Amino acid sequence: MKKLLLLPLMLLSLVLPAACGESGDDPAPSGGHPGQPETPGGNEGGDPGETSLKIGITVGSRTITATMEDNAAARDFLSRLLLEVTLSDYSNAEKIFYPSPALTTSKVARGCTPAPGDITIYVPWGNVAIFYKNGSRSNDLIRIGRIDGNGIEALSIPGSLSVRIERQRRETPENNSEQNPT
Repeated sequence: MKKLLLLPLMLLSLVLPAACGESGDDPAPSGGHPGQPETPGGNEGGDPGETSLKIGITVGSRTITATMEDNAAARDFLSRLLLEVTLSDYSNAEKIFYPSPALTTSKVARGCTPAPGDITIYVPWGNVAIFYKNGSRSNDLIRIGRIDGNGIEALSIPGSLSVRIERQRRETPENNSEQNPT
């Protein structure tokens, strides 16, 4: 009789955690919500945009979007937004600026061959570089994001550009319905 009762209890103990979405294999990020990336400083404000890895870069009247990587350097960058900076042309291949203080780069994987649209940090100088042409492989580059779609064309013009960089709100049913009423 004890064996008959023990079997259903064992099955229930296996099924119950799966039904609740707890696998035990994937610990929740520090924000406490499985499936959401960790955000700098937590999510104390409750703003749904705080967990988004999307940014908007406004050049003149045009805003292009980018998706940031989920690494310490990108999270440091995201924590500093809203930024208004001047991007200088460098080597006819990238637009750069120098954040102050320099972004966190320790314990972040280095090395990439930048392609148009890549957002990187050049570690020796501490500058952020947005490539609009292909670059050479460098072990001193850290990729922190990428321009979405073909938006890089807005940054491909010669000379310096004043831009505004801000975090984009995560799409939720609440803020999506405000923008697109049905």
